[in-house]
Amino acid sequence: MPFRPIIPTLVFCSALTACSGWTETHTGDGETSLVISAERTEAPEGVRAWTVEYASQTIHGTPTTVTGWVAIPEVQDTMPILAWAHPTAGLADACAPSQLGGRTPFDFAPELEAGWAVVATDYEGLGGPGLHPYLVGESEARSIFDIARAARELDGRVGTDLMLWGFSQGGHAVLSAAALAPELAPDLDVVGTAAVAPAVDLEGWPPVALGTSQQGYIVAIVTAYAATYGLDLSDVLTPNAIELLEEVETSCVDPTLYGVSRLTAGGAFVVDPSQSEPWATLLTENSPEFSTIDSPVLLVLGDEDELWPIDLLPLILDRMCIAETPVASSIFLGEGHQSVNGAARGTIHSFLVERIEQQEFVSDC
Repeated sequence: MPFRPIIPTLVFCSALTACSGWTETHTGDGETSLVISAERTEAPEGVRAWTVEYASQTIHGTPTTVTGWVAIPEVQDTMPILAWAHPTAGLADACAPSQLGGRTPFDFAPELEAGWAVVATDYEGLGGPGLHPYLVGESEARSIFDIARAARELDGRVGTDLMLWGFSQGGHAVLSAAALAPELAPDLDVVGTAAVAPAVDLEGWPPVALGTSQQGYIVAIVTAYAATYGLDLSDVLTPNAIELLEEVETSCVDPTLYGVSRLTAGGAFVVDPSQSEPWATLLTENSPEFSTIDSPVLLVLGDEDELWPIDLLPLILDRMCIAETPVASSIFLGEGHQSVNGAARGTIHSFLVERIEQQEFVSDC
């Protein structure tokens, strides 16, 4: 079983709402629950929701805490879990979507009405200690699995079937979680993954991004990897770029707006990280399309996505098919990176319903 740090369970509720339905639970060996605090928050009628702080651990096994929210509908039967994984928000605590105005339980009313518990992690380092390990798959996966477990502690009717839905960075997060589930979450059953414009082909990104407005994303990646894996940023970044890292580490703007995105490739990078070790290996290892995923995956893309060029699809499908992942793709015409998730909402919901109902899945492989 995954390590569960022993942290006292504390519950904080707003003055306007009571913690109805709260049950403090313990694991079989007497350890306290993962939930550190839970404060009631607004939700659709017939749904209880909390902003939560919960225990998790880093990829190095160090105990840490993560924030997010959990929404649970009032149903009588055992309910599956839908985990939402958010797009790039930044690297700093202040960028936590649950505090910054990200998606709320109201955005998932159809899923809650379907009788699904919905959870949304902020990810490690956003709202919790440390710099966010941006596009580190194992870190994202641990944050997702532990908030799903937190939901089960908040309400005993929450079951073990887990659906995953993520957009952009969140697409990377859910693909990583689905791939790592047998190792990190044998207590949960991932039944399907919807990855919308996911961050993939990380090793292929720097050559096309350096010197363009997308350069800020690559700087964010190497900044996070340096902190996560104990690497020296001066091996890949110029002194000029390093002087501009405070904005990267503390602001919550789109990475294309970072000051480092306005530098030339040579003004920001000493070397292309995809051509230098250990950075190249880490980029490949954190590209989830190379890993086998046992449950169905739906890739959702827009044909006008400036960050996810549609001509990348054959390569990604080929990699996933070689890994024996059951995968299908759905392309939305006229949709760009910011619009495709909304445009695909109905398709994604139907895909997830089919997975819960164990309907046949037809792979593109």
